[in-house]
Amino acid sequence: MAGSHPPITMRIGFWNVRGFNRPLKHNGVAHLIKNNQLCLLGILETKLTTSAIARIINRTFPGCCQTNNFDVIAVGRILVIWNPAVIDLVPEDISPQMIHCRPMNMPWLILGDFNCVKSATEKQLGATPTWYELKDFADCCLSLGLNDAPTTGCYFTWYSNSDSNPVWCKLDRVLYNNEWLRPACFVMRISAHRDAFPTTLRDFMATVENGWNLNVDGTAQFCLCRKLKALKGHLKAFNNLHFSHISVRAKDADLALQDAQIQLVSDPENATIRDSVRELRKKLSSLPKQRDTSISKRPSSTS
Repeated sequence: MAGSHPPITMRIGFWNVRGFNRPLKHNGVAHLIKNNQLCLLGILETKLTTSAIARIINRTFPGCCQTNNFDVIAVGRILVIWNPAVIDLVPEDISPQMIHCRPMNMPWLILGDFNCVKSATEKQLGATPTWYELKDFADCCLSLGLNDAPTTGCYFTWYSNSDSNPVWCKLDRVLYNNEWLRPACFVMRISAHRDAFPTTLRDFMATVENGWNLNVDGTAQFCLCRKLKALKGHLKAFNNLHFSHISVRAKDADLALQDAQIQLVSDPENATIRDSVRELRKKLSSLPKQRDTSISKRPSSTS
């Protein structure tokens, strides 16, 4: 990062999105940037191509600059978006595994999913990591003068989602050098933050069938009109059930999932809590789609 020291108000982040091709993911990242007032965001595991990135930036992140490593790896892995009004970012080195910006004598951060732990305490359940497995990462951090930034939220950032072999690990982290400590910095939380969508809901077809199977006597045209009118009432009730107050429900579901994950960290072998986390995650992943579907159905006005 160019300049002597980043301003105190500068906020940066990263997100392992596991695929960045869908508009829902684009909107989710845009909301993350806006809600947290981020001036830089590293997006990992994008699975994008070079030809797609210009369209995404122009449509969803107007005014932002970007750099990526799509030219050095077949499936796009890292995308960095930043606000040029706040940061003058100059990439120094781009490889399949990282994008490095500026040298160590300036405030320096490394953010991402490292796919390895630095100590045995960063893994819960499963096989205990050996010192041989930990040594390279620990030595690297020591020789470069890198420390873990403090975080809030769940200590473990990855879960195996396996009932037979549950494993928790701290894989996502923010590493900083001593120069970064001159301004105040604090990592708020690591989030693992997700068509004719109504047809994918479990009870949609049953709702249509119940509305359509009305017994009506009369001409074919009369029966059709009556059935459509009855179906309209069923679909209106269905819409109110699934699409009303989406933002509030999404926020409540997110808080419920966070609480359940904290409980699971404290009691990782509790099958009831594991099932609850799984169901809450499914519920939370469906709500953004419902919200965007609801918004897309609203009439728009043009002047």
